[in-house]
Amino acid sequence: MEHFGKYQYQLRMRKGNYISQQKLAELSGFTQTYISLVETRKAQPSRGYVRLILDALGVGNVKLAGLKAGASQRTCA
Repeated sequence: MEHFGKYQYQLRMRKGNYISQQKLAELSGFTQTYISLVETRKAQPSRGYVRLILDALGVGNVKLAGLKAGASQRTCA
């Protein structure tokens, strides 16, 4: 599976549904900095991170089996 950060970026940039990293941070409980690190492949997100981001973006029922688990760095703003 491709790195989740690329998919996350594509979901944020969908036409008619643009959401900034800062807004995604507010919706998900992660920092904007960590969201940026994931999108630039400088951090490997955990499955928990992926689930929370997908929930915040309103995306459901995505197969997560191909994602590698990484250390979660959830930090509330």
